[in-house]
Amino acid sequence: MSIVSAFTSAILPILAIMGLGYLLSETLDIALKPLNDVALYAFLPALVFHNLATTSLGGAVLLKVVMGVVAFVAAMWTVAEVVGRTAEIAEPFRSADVLAAMFPNAGFYGVPLAAFAFGEAGRTTAILWMTLQSFLMYTVGVYVASRGGGETGWGAVGSVFRLPLIYAILLALIARVADVVPSETGVAMQTVQMIGEASIPLMLVVVGIRLAEMEHTSFSGAISPSVLRLFVAPAVALAVALALAFDDPTIARTFVVLSATPVAVVPLALVITYSDDPGRDGRAASEHLTTTIFVTTLASVPVLTVLITVMQSGAIV
Repeated sequence: MSIVSAFTSAILPILAIMGLGYLLSETLDIALKPLNDVALYAFLPALVFHNLATTSLGGAVLLKVVMGVVAFVAAMWTVAEVVGRTAEIAEPFRSADVLAAMFPNAGFYGVPLAAFAFGEAGRTTAILWMTLQSFLMYTVGVYVASRGGGETGWGAVGSVFRLPLIYAILLALIARVADVVPSETGVAMQTVQMIGEASIPLMLVVVGIRLAEMEHTSFSGAISPSVLRLFVAPAVALAVALALAFDDPTIARTFVVLSATPVAVVPLALVITYSDDPGRDGRAASEHLTTTIFVTTLASVPVLTVLITVMQSGAIV
């Protein structure tokens, strides 16, 4: 596949829908939180349940994806810590950079991207990554963010169990193991499928609105975490994918592409909550991370276009 084909088939649809969200935010007084809540508590759980309950991917493959996500997050945590300490980046900015490196936007950005670029197998891989990462963000992510503020935020770890995504994946797995998955042609599963598929454009509209609402400052501090997120991360993900030796190359390719998506938004909420005291230059860690999210979102367009082209060519995996 050529770069032009990769852009028009996988990237352009995402930019168009995100652009719609951006324009709506600029022209209308649209509240972001209700849309975000609808996606998080209604549409996304339906997408997770339907895809995992009906996927043709075997349990061994799904387990490899889980192992891969955990290994990737651990590796990026290590790399970001080494870079931050070597560069003598002060807290809470170092912890903000670590969160940026560890957690790509595999959900609201990655699920649609994987669906457009790699079809059903790609979407299922992204959904599994998103669900597991949600758990990691509200456990490991809470620790990193609270460390940046000099406190311990483990009390917030329980919030992970308020995420319906966790229960959606559990229900799907139980239904598969017990062999009680409803018929895909039945009214129940068709309804769940319809609700779930509506989440893809809604997620992208939400991302566009978020970008319109962001206030970013100096771009210089965003260079290091952006390089980690967009260039180092896919190299690490490729090493993990090769080590796990996925039988289906589409899974491996999706895994690498998801790793190069922009910084996720949840780390920003964690930083605001646990480590948002101004640094020596008067900037708060949340302002620093907001700029990184903005930069990686824009820069991800050419990076992902090239990466998808390379992955779909089969030249590497």
